[in-house]
Amino acid sequence: MENVRSQDVQTTTTSPPAAMRVIHLDLNEEESRRQMAASKYGGICFHVGIAAMLCLMLIVLICSAPIGSKVSKLSAEERYARQRQMYVDKERRLRMGGQMGLSPLEEEANSRLMAVKQVDEEVHHLWQNYHSQPPPFLSHLNISDTNLYAALKSMPKGGLLHVHDSGMLRTDILIDLTHRDNLWVCVNLDQGFEDFRFSRYFPHIPPAGDYQCNWMLMRNFIEFEPHTEFVDRLRESLIVRPEGYESSVELARHLRRHQRLIHGLITFRPIWRDFIFTMLHDFYSDGVQYVELRSSLPIMYDLDGKNSTILETAEAIVSVSNNFKDTYKDFYGVKLIYAPSRDFNDSRMDEYLANARLLKFHYPNFFAGFDLNTFGDECNLPLLGKVTQLLRINKDIDFYFHAGESKCPDSSRPDANLLDALLLGSKRIGNSVNLPFHPEIMKALQVLKVAVEICPLSNHYLQYFNDFRQHPAAYLIAAGFPIVIGSDYPYFWNSAPLTDDFYVAFVGVVSGWGNLRLLKQFALNSFLYSSLNETERNVAVTKWRCNWNRWVSNFVNNSGVTDTNK
Repeated sequence: MENVRSQDVQTTTTSPPAAMRVIHLDLNEEESRRQMAASKYGGICFHVGIAAMLCLMLIVLICSAPIGSKVSKLSAEERYARQRQMYVDKERRLRMGGQMGLSPLEEEANSRLMAVKQVDEEVHHLWQNYHSQPPPFLSHLNISDTNLYAALKSMPKGGLLHVHDSGMLRTDILIDLTHRDNLWVCVNLDQGFEDFRFSRYFPHIPPAGDYQCNWMLMRNFIEFEPHTEFVDRLRESLIVRPEGYESSVELARHLRRHQRLIHGLITFRPIWRDFIFTMLHDFYSDGVQYVELRSSLPIMYDLDGKNSTILETAEAIVSVSNNFKDTYKDFYGVKLIYAPSRDFNDSRMDEYLANARLLKFHYPNFFAGFDLNTFGDECNLPLLGKVTQLLRINKDIDFYFHAGESKCPDSSRPDANLLDALLLGSKRIGNSVNLPFHPEIMKALQVLKVAVEICPLSNHYLQYFNDFRQHPAAYLIAAGFPIVIGSDYPYFWNSAPLTDDFYVAFVGVVSGWGNLRLLKQFALNSFLYSSLNETERNVAVTKWRCNWNRWVSNFVNNSGVTDTNK
């Protein structure tokens, strides 16, 4: 009895209730039906897929049979020519501007432009003895006398996104300013000029930097030196020497002194507004309709030594720019990239960023962003990523950093700044001649649509490149990487605000495969990669396009290329 009872208990505890068994059976039946259906329809799908693939292969074979037979009839020379042309076409499409559409009139203008270029190259021997110092088209010939230069000069080139205010006053005008009354000059031990200041009284201003000098009245200084010698020495202080400098440190020191001299003259309150108007007029006369101006916003002063504020300096630029736009309706305007000089320990960084926020608050439509002027001396300055204030700025200020420009004994230093500029979110990278050595950074910048600002003449005169055909921009353009053409400090080497750099890029950098498509892409890039918002960009491009269409028509009608070829 116990055994039976025990067995009953075991049966009772191990056997599921009837309802649960029914549910379990129902689930099993449902799963069986799903498997049968899957097997059935899966088999059908499989056979249908195989049939479709066979049909597709049959269609391909039928369609390709004539082609295959045609290819098989080609000679080895014809097959080689076809394959070669395939690569040429692919590379042409990849190049910057390669997919730019042109109207029939633009195609005619392109043909005429290339003919003008060919004639200039043959007549002026632009490539003869190219490896001499400097390139022939900068020394043997005044490039402004060529027909190609004249065509580029009149061309609407869009915007200028990389230029410094201290490089935008002609040397002759600066020399004339030194003959004004009440001008004092700070002279060093070698009788060189370190600073200028208009003042009613002796300027008690100590030197601020790694130099020593003594103040004296300019007219007294001139009396003790022949005028021609004075002008020659002054001119030497206001330009970049063609023969170059011994090191990046010496070059940076010269550029810093140059900026001091310029600012001492042009920030005198009665002169500053005239300087801004002259600068804008030079931009406009050179086919520039929009400018992103790099400036440290030097403080204006008067004869009694009273200084203005940084906001008053900015207000003067805004006011003059608005008046200029009222006079020249197709000029879109100016935006500011605030670019103070970086020192060796970044002691003023908090002040700089406070100024940037102040400018953005008071002039949100004028202020574009922030840069740090290194004067080409990245070798001896801390890396951008070491400036903790930049890491904590919370993206409320846009960056437009120079990076990867210097020639350093440790070549990793400027290249490391490239990575820092990328990680800090720089909207464009200035003068990044080392970028092609960093394919991963290039990929990231291209994905993020970050353009590189290239200033070919600056790169040459600051001793980075002599052979423009080896300039990194040639690779970037060939690879379809977005670049914009700038000029940096054009009046340092007696160049036009933008035309000379367009010319050198067209003749020297891209050489034989440059055409109107590329030039048009240069102009459009100056808007696409600017700080303009979408609405502003549309207005600016519309103004430019009107001028562009007019130029194309005039060039086709007046180029005279047909007569030249005859």
